[in-house]
This record gives sequence, C-alpha cells and structure tokens, in this order.
Amino acid sequence: MPRENFTQEGGATTIDPFYPDGYVSSDQDRRQIIAQKEKYAASVNSINLKFPLKSYKRGFFQGNQDTLSSIREDIKTLLLTTRGERVMHGDLGTNISVLQGQLFEPISQNETFEKIRLEIEGAISTYLPFIKVTSLRMVTQDEEPALGNNKIRIKMQYTVVDQIALSDTVNITVNNTER
Repeated sequence: MPRENFTQEGGATTIDPFYPDGYVSSDQDRRQIIAQKEKYAASVNSINLKFPLKSYKRGFFQGNQDTLSSIREDIKTLLLTTRGERVMHGDLGTNISVLQGQLFEPISQNETFEKIRLEIEGAISTYLPFIKVTSLRMVTQDEEPALGNNKIRIKMQYTVVDQIALSDTVNITVNNTER
C-alpha cells in the first residue's frame, strides 16, 4: 500500500500503511518498524529445503537457491523415498529399497539393474515430468573397487525438458543392509 502524504498544522507527515486507522508516526517510529521487519523477515530465499536439515539463519533451514540444486534434491528425495512411506501420498517414491534386499541375491545382475531402471524412469516420469533422463548407469564393486561390498551406485544424467542448457548428474549409492 503506498504511503499517503497530507498536511497537518506542523507540516507534511506520512500515514504509516501498517496503521490504516490513521495513526501518524514520526520518522523515528517508522525506522524502528522497518528495523523490526528486517530483523524477523525470512531471509533464506530458497526454492526448496536442502537435506539433511540443518539450522541456517535464525531457526530457518538451509535451502537450495538455484534450479539445478533444487531439482537434484527433488530427485534424491523421490528416489530414496520408499513407496508407501509418505502419509497421504502412498504412491510417491520407488521400490528401490525393496530391491535393495535383492541386489545380491542369486538372480541375474542385469535383471536387477533393469528393475531399478524401470523404477527410476517410472517415478521420474510420474512425479517430475519436466525432467528427461538422458543416461542411467549402474556401477558395482567390479567396476569401482572403492565402492565396497554390497553397494551399487546409480549415475543418472538428466536435462530439464524446456531448457536443454540445464543438465546435471546425480549419483546415488544404494546399500544392501541385509548381510
């Protein structure tokens, strides 16, 4: 609401927009009000939350401030959420955690990789339709010895559909917790 000027006996004063009943404040009162608003204003300016949650400024959580980091966080959250885990959003997520127990069972590695690929592509096309997966690669300890036993790394490259210049890579490591 713009400030209104009017002339009173002593000269020009300003009606404070925060007091619509016509309270006339002095410049000192106005400076105090502005300082209070700045002090308690949310200055995080983020798109979404960055996980794991950490205290950032005056009790707010740290957030992602650019599009690519925000999308990367959305992908990680989607893929690492077990289907049925979210209340009122039972279909959100993937069954990768269910497949985790099957990662090193006596079924073929190619079959497991194909199941994981289908889970990822299905979840991305349903919940993040603005993303196009350009490549999806799964790495085991055979290819990357530093990865360790009973782990698989999923390397996914993607682009934002309407903005081809926005492309990124996400790496997710899946552990088999049942040993």
